[in-house]
Amino acid sequence: MMSLQPFSLPPRWLPLRLLLGGMIAAGVVLLFRHHDWNLKTPMSEFALRCGSSLIVLAIALLLALCIGVFVGLRARQMGPRMERFIALLGRALACVPVVVLVWGFISGWIGRLGWPVESLMPAQFPDGQVSRQVPLAHAIWNFLAPALVLALALCGEMIHAVIMSGRAVLDLDFSLRARGVPTASRLWRHHLSQLRPLLRVRLQSLCLIAPVYLIIIEDALHFTGWGEGMAQSLRAGDAPGIAFGFASVGAMLSLLCACLQLLPGRLKSAGALVPTLAWQPWLLWALGMIALLPASSLLWLILWTAVLLSGCAGWHQAWNHIESELPIDAARVFGASELMIWRRHIAVLQFRMLAAWICTVFAQTLLCMAAACALLPRLIEELNEPLAKIYRPLTIASVQDAAQTLADPTVLLQSGACIALAALCLIQVSRIVQPRLS
Repeated sequence: MMSLQPFSLPPRWLPLRLLLGGMIAAGVVLLFRHHDWNLKTPMSEFALRCGSSLIVLAIALLLALCIGVFVGLRARQMGPRMERFIALLGRALACVPVVVLVWGFISGWIGRLGWPVESLMPAQFPDGQVSRQVPLAHAIWNFLAPALVLALALCGEMIHAVIMSGRAVLDLDFSLRARGVPTASRLWRHHLSQLRPLLRVRLQSLCLIAPVYLIIIEDALHFTGWGEGMAQSLRAGDAPGIAFGFASVGAMLSLLCACLQLLPGRLKSAGALVPTLAWQPWLLWALGMIALLPASSLLWLILWTAVLLSGCAGWHQAWNHIESELPIDAARVFGASELMIWRRHIAVLQFRMLAAWICTVFAQTLLCMAAACALLPRLIEELNEPLAKIYRPLTIASVQDAAQTLADPTVLLQSGACIALAALCLIQVSRIVQPRLS
């Protein structure tokens, strides 16, 4: 499941599937590299890192949910035009590479304002002002800084999800208005109650891409958590570290999705094989495979395959919905041949669906390449010169690169803007050509 893909229902027993998926991915890594379970980091420290990252993930998802619900419902109050504009802004924010967000935050918060980030530049207090509340404040801000950046990376997708889901549910506004229900109650009680199950599924889908964002954010902020350790393992090609990272992220995602199951409202689970395959953190697994394989231009094929797998359930479900509404049975009753039915009713819609799918895959591939280059700078050498020129500012691999970016973040922001604009245009084209019968 990737950002801004068509909506798809999760499979049954999703937490258990995520846990088993993480264990299987870890076993495949160890079998591929012929390593044993020999982790360099002590288990107690590794468990503490996972717990810290789990807290950051939970806070970020909660903040993204609150921001998305508030902005999305306020946009609904302001009318259809403003709702479409806010949805476009949400899509645009979702297309900004997360490495640009985190380094933009560091450059503005520390470089321009001189304000503290505990993992990079801790706050300093005069000796006379130190009290018992200061260590607590240090600890809280230590967790809030990465959580705020991660929430910013996720809230664009959540705003878009709230608005799109609001259009999909039954519109009860007219009947509630006729019964004299106040406007605030119609929106924040009745409409939101319809959105709850959809929002729960959207949050679960965000859980699948949030670990990759978290790796980049914790690595840039030097936050001592699962993500920072995973970034070091990826760069070093450490198979045991990557395997433990896969297994632990499966456990974390399983716990988060199990907690989200407690939210009220239920949707029918998907029982087919396609949703089972799609609802896994394929982007994280692809980055692990790329880190373990030698340099080759075929490495990008792994990333592209991960994008295909992560979005296959949504596109399959969208096509099934369209196909079920086509007048195929009526055409057969009138004596139309199968070839005529395909040419008149199916071929055009299949071509439009294929074009929309290709545009979305290209957009997601651009964003995944940005994440891969930020974590694995050696991949820049596998790109041709025009692409390498765009993605090179995202590879901040040394202290000199970090100092140069903090001194002048213009190049980084320009690179991120180019990638975001290209991805947004492709997603907009996909939305235009995608067929909708109802």
